[in-house]
Amino acid sequence: MPLQLPPLPYDYDALEPTIDAETMRLHHDKHHQAYVDNGNKALEGTEWADRPVEAILASIDLLPEDKQAAARNNVGGHANHTLFWETMSPDGGGEPSGALADEI
Repeated sequence: MPLQLPPLPYDYDALEPTIDAETMRLHHDKHHQAYVDNGNKALEGTEWADRPVEAILASIDLLPEDKQAAARNNVGGHANHTLFWETMSPDGGGEPSGALADEI
């Protein structure tokens, strides 16, 4: 299946006041969507167009050479943003602990 913009797992305003709804909407609906659209363009006409994101990124060097940079940038950007949305939480992650807290 071609790359698809995942829905946010929370409302656009769920991360306020840290990240406002307008910023979330712009970043998700425009910026992330551009990675999806450009990634699909880069993969169009290749056998990779319907492969999972992880498979594409793990084998980027097997793509036609003229598609590799665009695929790396855009499929990678899509994967990074998907991870970003999934790891952000309206409830936060709590206070840091252990070595991280010690360093802060």
